[in-house]
Amino acid sequence: MLGPDANKIFTTLLKLEEPWFVENVEATPERVDIYLSTRAKALVECPVCGKRCKVHDRVQRTWRDSDVRDAECFITAKIPRCECPKCGVKQIAVPWARENISFTESFERRAMSLMQRMPLTKAAEFMHVGTWVLEGILRYHVQRSLDRMDLSNVRNILLDETSCKRGHRYITVIADADTKGIIFMTEGKGSDSLRSFSDWLIAHNGDPSRIKLVSCDFSRSFLSGINEHLPRADIVYDRFHLVKMVNDALDKIRSKNQMNGSRHKWMRFKLMKNGKDLSDDDKRKIFDIKNDNSVLGLAYEMKESLIQLYDYPDISAASEHVKQWLSWVDSKGEAPMKAVGRTVSRHFHRILNWYIHKMSNGFLEGLNGMIQTTKRIGRGYPNTQNFMTMIFFRHGRLDI
Repeated sequence: MLGPDANKIFTTLLKLEEPWFVENVEATPERVDIYLSTRAKALVECPVCGKRCKVHDRVQRTWRDSDVRDAECFITAKIPRCECPKCGVKQIAVPWARENISFTESFERRAMSLMQRMPLTKAAEFMHVGTWVLEGILRYHVQRSLDRMDLSNVRNILLDETSCKRGHRYITVIADADTKGIIFMTEGKGSDSLRSFSDWLIAHNGDPSRIKLVSCDFSRSFLSGINEHLPRADIVYDRFHLVKMVNDALDKIRSKNQMNGSRHKWMRFKLMKNGKDLSDDDKRKIFDIKNDNSVLGLAYEMKESLIQLYDYPDISAASEHVKQWLSWVDSKGEAPMKAVGRTVSRHFHRILNWYIHKMSNGFLEGLNGMIQTTKRIGRGYPNTQNFMTMIFFRHGRLDI
């Protein structure tokens, strides 16, 4: 027992209001116990109807609170049960914890703050609890925020997939293009993901028929899902994925064309980099490769030319450029580049939609990098649902 001064201090720290007060405090270097009660003849509020009633009896419970320095802290309280003439005997709510939870709100706030900045295992170690405890806290707060989500104003979305496990296991991520907040995630990718998103929209005051624009990659399954479940949406094929596709074709051509016994692996990323961003020394080296290897040189010029479609002042000029590029590739391109040409031809108008709407998945690509960092910091997530919960918490811009 520390005495009346300690009782007053902890009453202030816990922000207790009448009829609650600190009855006693016991402390050792390893543990602090705070005992709370209510005034003997105080009236308490019925949790159902709000009527102030007499105390029928008291039930004792204990909660884990935030540590006091290095000592674990526990709150034990005698909780009144009121005798309401209308509702019967009811246990009142306590101001420091959620109902049926054995941790205080202060403990939860501290845990959430730590989980925002460090791996779950480290946060659990710091809080002296098991990881399952923090997972439960995180799951509750994220789900509560998701349940309150209002998607009635969502009109334009960004759509992409990201890896969640080895072996080509993916999750689909959808963000609001206007607010840049994540509004939906689900396991898998493709048309089934869009069906789930459509149901999610309806459940959160949204309307699939009001989605106007979708920025995404060239996935046929995504296209099928959009056409079926977002019937009025126009597609803007993302420039990042177009650049990636033509770079992949260039890399296939590079790997098959040796020069002086070398496959130029040391220049791989330089060849795939935007020519505008190369240093003078890198430009000279690529110029030398183009002179020595005409096949690789031509493929590189085709790659650079396709990327230039985004440099024109209007859609008309860009359209003419793409048509000339398609003719060039069809007559002189290697097989991987011809495949890119067929894809570009098939999605011609949706690629050029960029000039009308100026949408891209640049935000999601950056977000994807942060998501993969989160996965590495956590050393992988065997439970995909826990992984998605952590993504929503750290990167979803939720109101938690």
